[in-house]
Amino acid sequence: MKKIVLWAVSTALFSSEITTEEKLRTLEAEIAYLKHQVQHNTEEIQDTLPILERVERKAILDKVDFTPELELRFDQLDYRLGEIENENTTVAGGIQRRDEFSKSFEPAGTVRFKLNMRADINDDLKFHGRMSINRSSQSNQRLCILSHDIKSSSSLTGMDVDRAYFDYTVSEEGDQKSVLTFGILPTSGGTPTQYSQNSTRKSMFPSLVFDMDSYGLIATQKLNNTTFLRAVIAKAFTLNPNMYIYQCNRENIDNATIAGAYFDTRLNFFGKAMLSTGINVLQDLKAHPYLGPDIDEANAHVLGNMITFGLGIDIEEVADQPLTLFAHTALSNPHGNGQKDDYKIVDTVKETTLSGQAGFTTADYASGEMLSANGYSIYLGGKYAITSALDIGAEYNHGSKYWFSATQGAEDIYNKLSTRGDVAEVYGIWQFHKFLYTKLGYLYTKENYTGSGWHFGEPAHKEGTQRALYLSIKAKF
Repeated sequence: MKKIVLWAVSTALFSSEITTEEKLRTLEAEIAYLKHQVQHNTEEIQDTLPILERVERKAILDKVDFTPELELRFDQLDYRLGEIENENTTVAGGIQRRDEFSKSFEPAGTVRFKLNMRADINDDLKFHGRMSINRSSQSNQRLCILSHDIKSSSSLTGMDVDRAYFDYTVSEEGDQKSVLTFGILPTSGGTPTQYSQNSTRKSMFPSLVFDMDSYGLIATQKLNNTTFLRAVIAKAFTLNPNMYIYQCNRENIDNATIAGAYFDTRLNFFGKAMLSTGINVLQDLKAHPYLGPDIDEANAHVLGNMITFGLGIDIEEVADQPLTLFAHTALSNPHGNGQKDDYKIVDTVKETTLSGQAGFTTADYASGEMLSANGYSIYLGGKYAITSALDIGAEYNHGSKYWFSATQGAEDIYNKLSTRGDVAEVYGIWQFHKFLYTKLGYLYTKENYTGSGWHFGEPAHKEGTQRALYLSIKAKF
């Protein structure tokens, strides 16, 4: 149509029989027609853009894979606390304190639901996320090493998004690859805890060195198909208290900047081996005992920096057998600034601290500066596949008097790797369906010193034992 109009106009303009006035009217008509066409085409483009955006958005969302996990677990616990060095058996009014205390109860029930999300946006950009929901029967009998009279909050359900991050491939050439990870980071559930959980490792870092919830940046340099260098800069945070429903031998992290460098490489060493090492720094560490409603952050101060060094090796298919062995060790190196925290009871009648908050002991270990000496830990274990469907495993870890572990994000509800003492665990896993397995385990903990999971105070000798028998069934797709 447009060509016909232009032909008619050009014919009219060059016709000797048309007057100048008629030619001007013809040109004006053509200009008006072209303006109309431009406006019409623009509206068509604008109408098309939302459709294109919706199509593009749908194409991305169609790439999101949702993978649910559901775990039902029952725990039978027995806790016995003997003498604590310099601890009074009772305070004014005959109220029993931490020593000579025991607790046991019928099996406690817990259900955990996790929704994993993954999306391959394109070759260079990938998204990962995970939402977790916990529900527990333990609203009235929460087991807590630090304070036996502390209960869970009134809510029985905890919900958190514990990871949501993007992996962006900055460059890739041959076997080498540079990746930037940012968001709520995969910094919990690292090696070698995946073996007892019957899963793959969820974190890029060794659990004994660094097992925390954090948000920030991770830079990964793949040197070849077997060797990786990683650096992390992030802020630490602690999940909803109802996500940890049994023990509180961990601290609320109110403030800490995480900086770390890590290296891991795969070796042919008695099997398929992975050697990992790293250094982690919690700078300006401010934290307070995980005591729920009884203690807030009023007395929590920045006490300094905590540096942790780690070295470990995991070996799968040892000597071509269905056997996995691992050995990890770590050293915690505190650097205090002279500030101190104080959660000691100073008024045994009111049982409050000077700030008016409830304390939990009259002993000196509840107050002080950053830890005064280095601590260390070892973590050993193995897992053997009796059949393709049945595994048995055993683990042992030991923490020294001054051991501090950055394990505020540990998925283990007992947070055993933070213990200043000895922990032994045995378990069996039966994979009775492709997507279903059940686990039966026994955990024994012997605490030798107070303050497991704390970064301050002078630890006191302690005689505490805990026995836990647990049974779980888990579905994972």
